[in-house]
Amino acid sequence: MRIEITTDAAEFRSVAGAFLLRDPLRHTVLTTSVANHVTGMDAPAEPSRFLTVHGEDAAVVGAAMRVSGRDVYLGALPPDGIPAVARALAEVVPESAGVEGVVADATDFAQHWCGLLGRDFQQSYRTRLHRLGALRIPDVAGAPRRALESDVALCGDWLAAMRAESGMAAGLDEAAIRRRVEAGRWWLWERDGQPVSLAAHQIPIQGWSRIGPVYTPPDARGHGYASAVTAHVAKQLRAQNLEVCLFADTDNTTANRIYRAIGFHPTHEFAHYVFE
Repeated sequence: MRIEITTDAAEFRSVAGAFLLRDPLRHTVLTTSVANHVTGMDAPAEPSRFLTVHGEDAAVVGAAMRVSGRDVYLGALPPDGIPAVARALAEVVPESAGVEGVVADATDFAQHWCGLLGRDFQQSYRTRLHRLGALRIPDVAGAPRRALESDVALCGDWLAAMRAESGMAAGLDEAAIRRRVEAGRWWLWERDGQPVSLAAHQIPIQGWSRIGPVYTPPDARGHGYASAVTAHVAKQLRAQNLEVCLFADTDNTTANRIYRAIGFHPTHEFAHYVFE
């Protein structure tokens, strides 16, 4: 088994792309992050690290990444390769503050990482990855519209509020939000001329697109706005013959309930651990 690490997202995609697309649903975060790097949608201040695990025949059998300023993110990995992956990343990015992946792999990685560096870890959140089945459009007052340049500040404020409320890692900066708005991927639901909820979608990759973030400020909740704007975005994606997925925090019973109500069903469960 051999491990290779590169800072070149395009190189990583050329080497690991076929492996990642064997399971595009599980690897949605990896593939979209790589695409955002390659297209300039993301412009990190420091180099990101992209890791591949190669078997005896040199074929890719595992992948992971550590985007600049964020935590380690695991793709599918051979179980016996996780200790080596932890060692390799600990050598180049020992400052990493956490890891995320399917529960078993993230737990194993965190144990090995903290054993190497003499640290402890604890779970900060869990999420479920959902895929869309038969879409059901709710009847909700208001209407959708694409976010505009003039909405960038509002989107940034709502994204920061969502991150603070959920405890998830730092999100996009204003420039990154603006690039996504300009690409037409952020939507608002309006009621009486006022934005009351937002939903965005990621760059489509090989027939898939992931919805997120989705947020409704507290004073606008309970009216179905998040359901409506999410369903609208899903409908737009389906019209492009795309499969659709999204994540929901396992502790957010409301989000899990409304996503199932409009046609999403759970597939994988992911854990995020922070290193203390």
